[in-house]
Amino acid sequence: MLVIQYGSLRRAAEATDVSQSTLSRRVQSLERRLGIVLFERTKTGTRPTLAGERFLRNAEFGAEHLRRAVGDIALIKKGFVGGLRIGVMGSFAQGPLADLLATYRERFPKIEVRISEGTSHAHALAVLNGRIDAAFIVGEPHLPGCDTRHFYDEALFAAIPADHALASRTRLAWEDLRDETLLVMADGSGPEVEGIIARHISCLGFRPEIAVHQVGRDNLMNMVGKGYGLTLVVSSILGATYPGVRFIPIEPAEIVTWSVVWPRNNANPALKRLLELCDAVVRPAMTAPVGYRRSSSPPTLTP
Repeated sequence: MLVIQYGSLRRAAEATDVSQSTLSRRVQSLERRLGIVLFERTKTGTRPTLAGERFLRNAEFGAEHLRRAVGDIALIKKGFVGGLRIGVMGSFAQGPLADLLATYRERFPKIEVRISEGTSHAHALAVLNGRIDAAFIVGEPHLPGCDTRHFYDEALFAAIPADHALASRTRLAWEDLRDETLLVMADGSGPEVEGIIARHISCLGFRPEIAVHQVGRDNLMNMVGKGYGLTLVVSSILGATYPGVRFIPIEPAEIVTWSVVWPRNNANPALKRLLELCDAVVRPAMTAPVGYRRSSSPPTLTP
């Protein structure tokens, strides 16, 4: 292509700091491999044959794609282009996880982020099996071959129908929930919520009425609004609006710990960018109320 641009082998060789004889041999070698003559050599210079013009047009097109591919690889290595698979189990209507995802999207718009929702156990397995790059789950899990970083803490609230007898209260005690129907999801954070309910309300000879439903978070909240029962939610869900539902804090407060876990050998530059942002967007650590209990039942799995 440079031979066409400069009109002669000599000038093309000078421009590329290659000897004319070396460049001539390379051109001849290419012509032998293709089985056609690419250039006509004259006393006044070098010009492409018709076949040479066609070949070089296509070669230029391919070279441009190659340059773009090389440029894309450089951006991928820097974490500005690529893909990232994240597992979540909590709401990101507001709070640190919402801030993290919004900031990440703003700074790295060319990274394709795929988010899956599931239980802590399912996400732990997905991290171990390499199906996702990182997971934000409850507790501080210890998974073989993985690193874990504390992300943030948040308090639990009771979600109650607006016309319920408890809806006028400004605070609730765990004992207030003893005789209520408590709704939980089968997936997502459901198993963790069920465990917290059982720990606070169950006692010898008594088991609270827990109704497990195969629904998502939104429909579970809609069931609360329609009077099917109460449920527990983390403070980050308070950024969403659900008709007929009130959110009331519970005392003594239960603080839910969230962590991010990822495979130690994961070399995805997009993951590195996410982890760098985690500390930057997390709000100052909250002060736990007197008498709080931290909820941390991390999955411990083996491959």
